[in-house]
Amino acid sequence: MRYLMTGTLLLTGAAIAQSTVTSTRLEAEWTCPGSPEAAHSFLLRNSQEAEACRSDASAALGPVLKMGHETDRITAMVLVANDPLPPFDPAVHAAPDPVQSSPGVPLSFDDPVYANVTNNTSGINLPPNSSGTDLSIVENSGDSTVVCKGSCTLTRLRIRSREGVRCISGDINMSWVYIEATGIEGDHADGVQCYAPGSTGTVTVKNSTIKMAGVTTAGYFSSDDWRGSHVFENVLFDGGSFGLRIPADGGSSVSLKNVYFVRGSFRYRPFMFDVVKGRRINIVEWENVRWATWEGNRLVLGSPIPRP
Repeated sequence: MRYLMTGTLLLTGAAIAQSTVTSTRLEAEWTCPGSPEAAHSFLLRNSQEAEACRSDASAALGPVLKMGHETDRITAMVLVANDPLPPFDPAVHAAPDPVQSSPGVPLSFDDPVYANVTNNTSGINLPPNSSGTDLSIVENSGDSTVVCKGSCTLTRLRIRSREGVRCISGDINMSWVYIEATGIEGDHADGVQCYAPGSTGTVTVKNSTIKMAGVTTAGYFSSDDWRGSHVFENVLFDGGSFGLRIPADGGSSVSLKNVYFVRGSFRYRPFMFDVVKGRRINIVEWENVRWATWEGNRLVLGSPIPRP
């Protein structure tokens, strides 16, 4: 995950470390004991104040750990006694490269990860055991922009079209894929669609974003006796009638780890695992699945979504 971690500062007396996804400010609230009888809170602005705090700290505090929630952010407060304050080093607390500060997904069609892509204006059909790397495809045919006819690998691929990727069969691996599909009246409009009755395979999607608009079905859809497994890790779903929809006849299992759904962007639901003939797809993993919201061009992760 490309989370941006604000600096963790240790001080004789107390330290607070905050972790968010989007903030680029370094904030640390310190509790500096001025005497054995009282403690004074202040905002650490420079190393001189920190040194003054260290000189005045005379109370020995035992270790304390407190966890709290504030509008879906988690704050950890750790009080540590008799721990020497390290010299303030601006380089240690500098903001990381912006490419590394998102939650492990491309945040837009122009994300820096696509700096070296080759531009195309027509879709491609990939034969079994082939790959597509560093490609950008913008087209408006209404057909699937990329078709994997068998096992294939898609890496650093971005698509802007009416229909994204079609999975026929085999093991299909997608990494750093950005799909922006806008459907019009009469379109099926899926970001990724697994469809070929009786076919099987494992589709693995990592570090990818599926964004839908217009007349759509789902960001990711598999159904009608497609028997494979679906694995998602570091994936963002944004928009569409559904973000992720897999009925029981659309696969044997599904796994979600670090998967985010943009709150309020879906016409019906962020995800749906339809019951078919009394059974539902097997959810193998459900870890760190969360709501997300946009603040300008920044993605802010919110509260966890319970396992269905």
